[in-house]
Amino acid sequence: MKHIYFLILPVLLFLAIPREAFSQTDAHTKYKGIAIYIDYPDVPASVTPARLDSLLNGVTYQETGATRSFRKYWYEQSRRNVDFTHDIFFYTAPQPSTYYESITWQEGILLWKDALEWIVAHNPQYNWRSLSITDDSFDKLSKGGLASVMVLSSKWGPKGVGATHGPNWTLSNGVKVTTIYGSVLKSPWDTTPVNMFMNLHESGHGIFGFPDTYDTDDGAAHSSGTGFYCLMSGGLPDVEPLGAPFQAQYKWGMVVEPQSGTTTVTLTADGDSVVVLRNPYDPYEYFTIEARKKSTTGNSLFPATLGLLIWHTDSKVYTSNRLSDMTPLKHYRNSIEQADGKFEMEKLYDSRGNIGDIYVPGKSFTPTSKPDTKWWDGRASGIEVTDIRFVGTNQISFTITIPEPAIRLPEIPQADWRLVSAPASQSGYQGTKAFDGDKSTYYHVPWGNTSPRPHEMVIDLGQIYVINEFYYTANTNTIAPWEGRVADYKVYVSTDGLNWGTAVATGTFFYTDLTQYVLFANSTGRYLKFSAINSWLGDGTQTDVRTSIAEINLRGSKLPSLITDSELSATNLSLYPNPVTDVLNVQTSGLRETVVEIYSLNGNLLITNTITGAAKIEVSDLPRGLYLIKVKTTGQIEVGKFIKD
Repeated sequence: MKHIYFLILPVLLFLAIPREAFSQTDAHTKYKGIAIYIDYPDVPASVTPARLDSLLNGVTYQETGATRSFRKYWYEQSRRNVDFTHDIFFYTAPQPSTYYESITWQEGILLWKDALEWIVAHNPQYNWRSLSITDDSFDKLSKGGLASVMVLSSKWGPKGVGATHGPNWTLSNGVKVTTIYGSVLKSPWDTTPVNMFMNLHESGHGIFGFPDTYDTDDGAAHSSGTGFYCLMSGGLPDVEPLGAPFQAQYKWGMVVEPQSGTTTVTLTADGDSVVVLRNPYDPYEYFTIEARKKSTTGNSLFPATLGLLIWHTDSKVYTSNRLSDMTPLKHYRNSIEQADGKFEMEKLYDSRGNIGDIYVPGKSFTPTSKPDTKWWDGRASGIEVTDIRFVGTNQISFTITIPEPAIRLPEIPQADWRLVSAPASQSGYQGTKAFDGDKSTYYHVPWGNTSPRPHEMVIDLGQIYVINEFYYTANTNTIAPWEGRVADYKVYVSTDGLNWGTAVATGTFFYTDLTQYVLFANSTGRYLKFSAINSWLGDGTQTDVRTSIAEINLRGSKLPSLITDSELSATNLSLYPNPVTDVLNVQTSGLRETVVEIYSLNGNLLITNTITGAAKIEVSDLPRGLYLIKVKTTGQIEVGKFIKD
């Protein structure tokens, strides 16, 4: 058994195990943004410049309702990776607050642009070049704009208490504002003089592109999402930690991804270390585990003195937490695995978290527990989190078991593929773009296309393969033509390109530009047909027009060259049981002495045996997967396939 210890002494120590994947960052990267405090003629500024500077840029400053400054919060949550400061300006709106509350938000945020232009006009010496520009470490949709443009106000208007927008403005001095966010220092429900929650929450959107994790369904009957466990859902009076999934996303602190086998982990309840358990077929779906302690700043609502919080993240879900059905197609992007199995955070609006959610000694997270460790598509992960123990008053030890991964076939190279047929494409977006190895190019069936649905693309792979994985990537473009991400689909495999039979896979893709996978039983063929039955519109509805495919990828294996297609079709070989676990019964068509050879799909000879008529062959040592068996006698060859379970 392997043991990994994470001890904060004050420095982080660990015993590195070669088979584990570790990532740790502590970059102290400095960023500078711009902050504007807007007051109104009828509601003058309620905060002095010195106090606002302390609230945003202070290190040790705190007051009632603000236990940490903006700067200190992000410095702590990024595990000392981000040191964000802001230059601050004050601006008085030309109209009273009631005017801005009476207009639409689209009109209202033009006040924010007016404030920026006022700064340009009245501060000619201001060094805009000193402000940080977004790069690949931030949300890609904001690339090229100012890293942080923050608006605070003495009273919110238009409508609401906080918002983030992507207006894609270019100011008169050439500076780009791709994302801007605003809030009030005192929310309507606050009794404290200030509360940094709304400001920090909106900055999570505006700076880092984090989604809301509260349930964003309209109406009063929505659920709580992740409740008071995360800044992006939030619960007063404290400002919560960000949460393990977001820490893992940016690799802030120590992020550990155990591989197969059994591992014992000890986490310190300071948030500096998290464990990630990733779906081997889909890197965008994963469990994260963190240790929390009620007495730690930000955890005043944490319902246990000490305990583990386990998250389930599926980044393919394009929306914020809105889909609370807990089904393969309707589940949260970020959910809490509630240890008592009651799922109250999905079902009850007034349950923002309770003691039943927390994993403590006596609890476990396994394939048979409730909740269980299945992936969202219903496939068993086999993951077990057991033997949870408190170590002193500040640490939690637990055991993680991950099964050996199934044998995966290699990715089929696209170089030999040929487009057989596809609906007419928009000029410059031809069908071959769907398998050119470049996700920035894509096949696009335009609006007004006369081909009826489904839109079907047929590809000749160049030779026969055994195939069991299909991958689809929609276009990543955000300007026209960008619609057409496939919703409902079918996948077919054929040996001749004429007879397709039953689809090897059917389902519905999420509306996302992330690569999505489909697994199916081993299927032999040379031709692939991808049937796009309909597509998503950006508002979550489906349409019969437009289809886009950035990339199609497959996993499969060539049939060994020593076994021809004719040999595969002319066989009287009997194999049972199939699938087999330990002993394979082989029955041939004759009584002569014959040679039995078992091959991997890559053509490697694994087992050789001599039999007469029938025999039992021990295969328990073979890894799980598909195998070929060849029985040779004088003048006769019999070939078959079997699955080792």
